[in-house]
Amino acid sequence: MDRHRQPHRLGDPVKGAALIHEATSGDRLPRQPALGRDAIERPLVKVRSLQDDLAAWQDKSAATACDGAA
Repeated sequence: MDRHRQPHRLGDPVKGAALIHEATSGDRLPRQPALGRDAIERPLVKVRSLQDDLAAWQDKSAATACDGAA
């Protein structure tokens, strides 16, 4: 096997470096930069799970506020 080939590499390092350069050259840095599809999908799954948890308990959680509280 050729030691220099990386058949399981998911991302292109040149494209990744270009995106990092673009992000750091702008006025606003991304809060949570993600490189690659897998780096995008993981946080999206977590956000969806959190939204489901919050939605399931939203009414009950809000009902614990003191009377008259906003």
